[in-house]
Amino acid sequence: MLEMVQQKTQLLLDIQLKYLQHPDYAIYHSLPAAGSYLEPALLAKMADDRKRFPTPEVVQAVAGTCPVTKQSGKSRQVTFRYACDHEFRQIVQQWAKLSVQASPWAAGYYQMVRPHCRTENEAYRKLANRWLEVLWKLWQTHLPYDEHKHLSSHARRVQPKA
Repeated sequence: MLEMVQQKTQLLLDIQLKYLQHPDYAIYHSLPAAGSYLEPALLAKMADDRKRFPTPEVVQAVAGTCPVTKQSGKSRQVTFRYACDHEFRQIVQQWAKLSVQASPWAAGYYQMVRPHCRTENEAYRKLANRWLEVLWKLWQTHLPYDEHKHLSSHARRVQPKA
């Protein structure tokens, strides 16, 4: 039994070392509140092949953070996405939940959407959906997250045009 515990400990140390040496380490390490558990988990889910997710919408669909729209004739129904990578959704939603405490942007977004959501989980899923869009952009550009840059960019987008 002691030998198995030692092997597991060594394996976890090896995984952590591999993560620290990964070329995308700086991207995942810069994510607010992702921490030592969620950072490598997000890296594992996104992987290295940047062609795998050609758009942020593909990542969001795989992770199950975006809703599904069903249309037929005049009827239109927006529903929860069940067909997805449930583990990926749990990881991203957990990150979103933790990020509310660490990121002013995430806290503001959560406060904005929460009154319009039926459940707290729905609000966190919407935040996770937005975070995946941000992560995808960082992943594509090979740049770490910068809260100040993100807030400045967001302010430029929502600013009314003169």
